Amino acid sequence: MLRALMLGYMLAVLAACDGVSTSPDGDLEGAPGAGGYTIEIRASASDQTFLVTAPDGRVVGARAAEGASMLMENDRAMALAGAPPTQGEPPPEVVSLRVPGFNLRIGGVDENADGESGQVAISMGANGQNIEINADEGGPGDADDRAHVRIIGADEQAVREFIAEADELSPSVQAQMLAGLGIAEQ
Repeated sequence: MLRALMLGYMLAVLAACDGVSTSPDGDLEGAPGAGGYTIEIRASASDQTFLVTAPDGRVVGARAAEGASMLMENDRAMALAGAPPTQGEPPPEVVSLRVPGFNLRIGGVDENADGESGQVAISMGANGQNIEINADEGGPGDADDRAHVRIIGADEQAVREFIAEADELSPSVQAQMLAGLGIAEQ
């Protein structure tokens, strides 16, 4: 379930992303923070955290849980954006593809394997964006499921669309995020 949610967010933002330079092997030059905005979603079975870092270093964050959402305090959002998400051991690499202007790495563990929880890690760079997806289904049930998506190199329009399509956030919180980034609708 979390994998589908994160993949949907990734595809929506990827479709709208535009314009940061890449090296010949597809990596974002100087990533992270090379240019554009960085968008992050950290989700568990009980809540979702949305973080956006602007090219000038401003960070806004919001949290949604149990049908309610709220803007995070600036210090908390900055600390969270600077800290890597809690992740277990990375899954073994299954596929790797690098061609000029594009790279893709996929790792995974089948949830049906003996004693293993389902886990997937995807890293992709193309057209000036880098996208990283990590999802871990934990043990039985949904209580310990978690996912993390990071998109580096998004443009302002992609950030607007990302925030507008975050249905878990109230319109008021969405407006506060845009204002905090200095890109509020006129």
